[in-house]
This record gives sequence, structure tokens and C-alpha cells, in this order.
Amino acid sequence: MTDKYKEEVIDPGDQASQLAKDICFQSHKNCKAVRVIAHQPANFRGPVGFLWQSHVLEMMRQIEIKKGRVVDWTMAEEVENDGAGGKPQFFTLVGTPEVFRGLGWEIIAMTADDFARSGRLPCVIDNEIQVKKITKQNLPLFEAMMQGYGQALKQANLVNITGEVAIMKHSITAFCDTGSDDQLILTWGASCLGLACQHLLLDGSKIRPDMPVVGFVEQGYRCNGGTFFTNLILQKFGPEINKIKTDKPALVFIRKLTVPSISYAKTVCRLIGWNLDGSVKAFPLAKITGIAHITGGGMVKFKEILPLGVGALLDKMPAPADVLLQAQELSWGTDLELSDKQAYTTLHGGCGMVLVCADHNSAQKIIREADRDGIRAQVIGQTIKSETSEVLIHSKFREGGIIKL
Repeated sequence: MTDKYKEEVIDPGDQASQLAKDICFQSHKNCKAVRVIAHQPANFRGPVGFLWQSHVLEMMRQIEIKKGRVVDWTMAEEVENDGAGGKPQFFTLVGTPEVFRGLGWEIIAMTADDFARSGRLPCVIDNEIQVKKITKQNLPLFEAMMQGYGQALKQANLVNITGEVAIMKHSITAFCDTGSDDQLILTWGASCLGLACQHLLLDGSKIRPDMPVVGFVEQGYRCNGGTFFTNLILQKFGPEINKIKTDKPALVFIRKLTVPSISYAKTVCRLIGWNLDGSVKAFPLAKITGIAHITGGGMVKFKEILPLGVGALLDKMPAPADVLLQAQELSWGTDLELSDKQAYTTLHGGCGMVLVCADHNSAQKIIREADRDGIRAQVIGQTIKSETSEVLIHSKFREGGIIKL
């Protein structure tokens, strides 16, 4: 009698886990702040740990405790958790190795960039991939995804310490699930560990009026907002999935939804004073007073970091990514109609990260350092006096005008 569980779950799961293990081991020297210890290198199920470098541990020992409470500290280990949300579904729908190579950037951008926006250094990541099935037909997609993830880890200076590949035939699905063995259907989540240095932390409390605001321009839709795009695709091109897969205009739009999110973490950490080995520069490259990572909730995330009495005039916003403009146009005449305000408060509106800096020299330094990493950045406005911390955005979407947050 055929062992279906072994055939459908155990054997393909082990094959996928071996591929993922190889990517993990290739990443072990990516971050100079840690030393990785693999207890059973020949076994893909073997435990793996890490140690902080001695100079990092020395800074962690600089701690003052009174009556059982920490009252002062220099460096701490911290963690963030997030995932790729519904974005992998669009990769499934396109279904080529080329697009799957970029999917790993989603979990890096969602976790490492949350670390960096508060002034912390991301170092180590662990992840969990939950996949409907691994088959002979879709294995090349999984291989491409892992290879691209390994390249992204190296570029981001991150160690992937461990992970999990779980095959869940009856639990994982997608709006585009046709049941075909060619499709790779998955969800992907991760935890990121790193370092916090007390004097580098950013919370926005030092933001004052008349400070330049710099935006990092995002080329795609940056992970959050997948439900809106899914509903839009089904209304405009569906609902039959096989019809969508043969509709050229639909596939052109969906392909734009697979543009990888940009990770700005490495650039930000260098700017605020981190060295790659977890040590800290004597002086930062730029004086940054606050950073907002623009994901779900859009530019509301920027408003949240502004202290009472400080608002912003953002009158030099970049042109939105083409996929956002096209989504707005497609939404017209449907019950999903995307207003300019929603484009800036549900989606990111054009910037994946927004930085407030103390002076114009710092703004120009940020732009130069971003360009060094292939990131387009520009001054998008300045902070202003505002009793209600109002943010005024000169819209670059179809309606135009000024949006008030």
C-alpha cells in the first residue's frame, strides 16, 4: 500500500528543507556582529545557534539595575516579527522562476526595516514557509525562491539562522488556487533579531518644525494592501482564475504586483551610526530625528512619529509607482474606488520610508548614501508648526489637490 503521507508531505518537505538549509548555511557569514554555531552541519534538521561578538557582549554588560529594574543600559538584543501577507499570491499567479526569485525581499523588508526605522541594527533572521504542496512541477519555483532569498540575505547583511518548511495540503490556499501541481502556493513569515543601542534609538521626540523630510521612493506596492489588489483583480478581470491567466492586460498588471519591496535597512543603519560588526561610530553620517516605515496605514505611519505641535508640509512627493496609478484607474466605476487619500493612507502613496533630518546637509547626505545603495531618495517637504500635528500632502495621484491627515 502506498504511503500517501510520506509521498505527499514527508519526502517533498525534506527535499525543500534541504534546499532551505543550504541557503541558511551560505548566509552564516553575512553579518559580522555574530558567530554562528552549527551543532550538526551534515544534518539539515540539526540545531544551529549564534553568539554575539565579544565587543557586542561587552556593551551588553554595561547595565545598571536597581531594585530589580533596569535603569540604564548600553546595548540590548531585540526582535521583530512580520510576514509577506497576501503578496505571495501574485507570485503564484504569474508562476515563473524569475518573479519567485524576488519574493524573499518581502520578509526582509517587513522585519529588518521595522528594526532600522527605530534606530536598531537587524542581524539575524529565522523564517517559516507554509506551502500547500511541493511537486516535481513546482520545485523549480521553490528553488528559484530560495536562491533569490540567499542573494537578498547577502545583500542585506543578514544571517538566516534557521527556518521551517511545512507542507499543509488542506490549510494553505490562495484566491488563484486552481489545484494544479504547477502552482507554488505559500505563506511566508519571519522573526528578525538584532541590536539596540540606547543612544541611537529614534522615536520622533526630537523632531521640530522647519526640518527637511526625505522620502525613499518605492517602486512597487510594498507588501501591505494585498486584499485590495486581490479584490480589484477579481472584479476587473475575473472571477474565473483560468480566464485571468489568459488575459494579457490582467497579467501585465499582476506582474507589477510582484515587484519586490525595497529594504532600506542597511542604508539607514549606516546613516545613523552602526558599523556592520555591531559596533557604533563616534558620529552618525547624518542627523536623523525620526523615521517612519510606510507599510499598512500609509502616511499615517509618518504622522504617528510627529510630536505634539509639529506637523508637515509634503509638497514635493515623488510620482507614485506605476502599479498604484494603474490600480487607482482600474478601481474607477467599482465599489473599490481608490481615492487619492486612500492611496496615501491605505497604500504607501510613493515612499516606502520617510526620514526627518535635523538640517539640509543631513538631507543631502541621506540622498547620496541612498544613491550609493541604488535607492532613489528626495526631499519631499518639511516639518511645520501645527497644534494638531497635521500633515498636508500635495497629491500626485489622479485627483490632485491637498490631502490633510
